[in-house]
Amino acid sequence: MTEAPAPRGLARTVIRGVAVAGGGYVLTQALTLGVYLVLARTATPADFGAYAAATVLLTVGFMFAESGTMAAIVQRPDRVEEAAATAVISTFAAGVGLSLLALAAAPLLGLLFRSDHVTALAAAASGLMLLTAIPIVPTALLQRRFSFVRRVIVQPIGIVVFGAVTIFATARGMGAWGLLIGTYAQAVTDVALSWGLVRWRPRFSLASMSMWRELMGYGRYVFGSNIVFHIGAQVPVALIGRRFGAGPLGQFRYADRVAGLPFALTLAGASFVIFPAFARIAADAARLRSAFGRAMRWMAAFAFPLGLILLPLGKPLMILVFGSTWAQAGELAMALCLIPVTGAMFSIVCEVFTANGQPELLVRLTVIQRLCVIAGMVALLPFGLIGVGAGISLGAAVGSVHALRVAHRVLGITVRSIVAETVPPLAASVLMAAAMIPVQIALDPVSHGTGVGLLLLCAEGLLAAAIYVACLHRLAPGHLGEFRDMVGQLRGGRGEVAEPDPASAEMLASSPVPR
Repeated sequence: MTEAPAPRGLARTVIRGVAVAGGGYVLTQALTLGVYLVLARTATPADFGAYAAATVLLTVGFMFAESGTMAAIVQRPDRVEEAAATAVISTFAAGVGLSLLALAAAPLLGLLFRSDHVTALAAAASGLMLLTAIPIVPTALLQRRFSFVRRVIVQPIGIVVFGAVTIFATARGMGAWGLLIGTYAQAVTDVALSWGLVRWRPRFSLASMSMWRELMGYGRYVFGSNIVFHIGAQVPVALIGRRFGAGPLGQFRYADRVAGLPFALTLAGASFVIFPAFARIAADAARLRSAFGRAMRWMAAFAFPLGLILLPLGKPLMILVFGSTWAQAGELAMALCLIPVTGAMFSIVCEVFTANGQPELLVRLTVIQRLCVIAGMVALLPFGLIGVGAGISLGAAVGSVHALRVAHRVLGITVRSIVAETVPPLAASVLMAAAMIPVQIALDPVSHGTGVGLLLLCAEGLLAAAIYVACLHRLAPGHLGEFRDMVGQLRGGRGEVAEPDPASAEMLASSPVPR
């Protein structure tokens, strides 16, 4: 299999892509925050817990439908039209089958969570399996082309639709059913917009079993690692739901969402671009190592402080934004503050192995990472719900360190370079968090009411950013200079773009849909 040539201007394309994709994600999360601000008052923690229990299989089902197809299409250098047409058929068939299986499994979920309400919700949610499978191929094609309409158009509109429908339903007392109806509305919107914007229609005559075997041959490792990761991610949901009940589970889901936002922000702005960029230069080992180091540096620089700021500010943030009902979720967010730190490093390692044609390493890395998380969670279970959150953070840290060790051994990335890229932002983030703890205690924004409290919290955030930048400049002076250079590249040379991927260009040219 030959590699696609590395495009000219790839660095600028990646920088611009990160900015656009990151901006789209920020917009999406801002809209999501607004929606959940309202939902925190129209739905109860028990409603969210019941919904979480009923949809516990949804993410895993999506992984089975996708089966590594997206990565296989993005990484593929040739016969993309044939691969995409084959994938449309396979993902649709998988979606239908998984919906039927989810319907049959609904009573089992009811038994697990000891609730007939969960049984009914799970049965009604089964159709989401098919709806989430249908946009898989257009999403992969958009990512392959470095197109970001999914980030800046599809996802924000989907959130608006979800919010409008869900808020209307829950305000009328529909509870968890309102959350489910809103999710269906969002899924239908995703299908319509993804296929409408991709500007391509499959030629099913090109589909073949041989191509399906090729796609699965590559994608099975990505699929395996995703399945392990997402099944492992549902272990806390099952454990907390059964051990502590629906209310604490709802608290955990809110905390997990807030703690995951910093990591998701950096990942959304980076991995969507980094994976196809890594795939283009995978044949050049030296260039790939250099790109890996630079990606790791900037993921660490942004994700580490965004995660550790939750240690001093997580609880007041949750109380002021969502209300005192969610105070326990604030404590959980503090316990989960290492998730952005560890997730950034682990995701970069996974992206480089996937792009480099070594996806077989992903399963082992993910199994070890998930086992570390489960072990940490179980070990600290005697300390209650907060202990579970702390165990998740510590276990993820151990798994991410192991992933970096594998990258060192397989790719030839030196320990010295890993330390140089990660230790300065980590140290600066720890110093920032330590400095903000006494500030938080002294100001106590929660005691001043919502309006003044939020203003004080914003001021604390600005102070934390200033402390972090000062510490990082002291520990790694070159970081700020490089950031200024990146901003200069983003502003300048607007006419220079990366050379298009030949296979994608040929597929677009042959598409029957007008462009």
